[in-house]
Amino acid sequence: MELKLKKRKVTKMKITKSLKGLLFLGVIFALLLAVISGCDLGDGITIPSGASEMTISVKADDNVNDNPVSLVITEAKALIKEVELEMENGVDRDLKLEPFVINFTLNGSLKEALTNFTVRDKYTKIKFQIHKPEDNETPPDPEFKEGPSGNQRFSFIIKGIYNGNNFVYKSKKSANVVISFNKVENFNISKSNITVLFNKLKWFRNGSTEINPNDQQFENLIDDNIKNSFLRAFRDDDKNGMPDDN
Repeated sequence: MELKLKKRKVTKMKITKSLKGLLFLGVIFALLLAVISGCDLGDGITIPSGASEMTISVKADDNVNDNPVSLVITEAKALIKEVELEMENGVDRDLKLEPFVINFTLNGSLKEALTNFTVRDKYTKIKFQIHKPEDNETPPDPEFKEGPSGNQRFSFIIKGIYNGNNFVYKSKKSANVVISFNKVENFNISKSNITVLFNKLKWFRNGSTEINPNDQQFENLIDDNIKNSFLRAFRDDDKNGMPDDN
């Protein structure tokens, strides 16, 4: 009888140790899950720990001296992909890799184009691609692809009026845009915004001279103008279209 009691005690001890071990593992797993998923709340959005909810906005910043004479732009949109922020150490952080469409506002008001999370850290550049769809790719806006050939797929579409006649310009080129911030920006709060400025009145100019959007000899120049029209990018957490003081 005494031997049986000892065996039962040993068995109970083993079970107790096993339960404690499982409980310990459960606590560790819960802690890891909390670290990964985060618990900060912002306007009903769960923000991962150690991350910042980052918005990218765009704004037309046309020089008053560039007022057009014969040309009016009524609509502009771009197919964008591979939006990245470059950290101070040179590592790129992806904000959005899949293609999406930006419909630009042309009156100087701010347009929010993208929202995603990024690691809270110091950043020096924003990068993105003005993207021409691949042969087998279906863009989110069908106007960017009229067919499978290279001349039927587009990255940037501009509509307007030139000398009283309607025009539609469709760029057939992809372009990689890299814009450096004026200074290293430390995005270390739960919500931040970067504003990218562009000048739409530079799209159809050769120096100070307006050019005809329908003239095919100017296609390469217009495509270069589009890429180079994205002038500046800066931290703009209050979204007033001006660089923050901090």
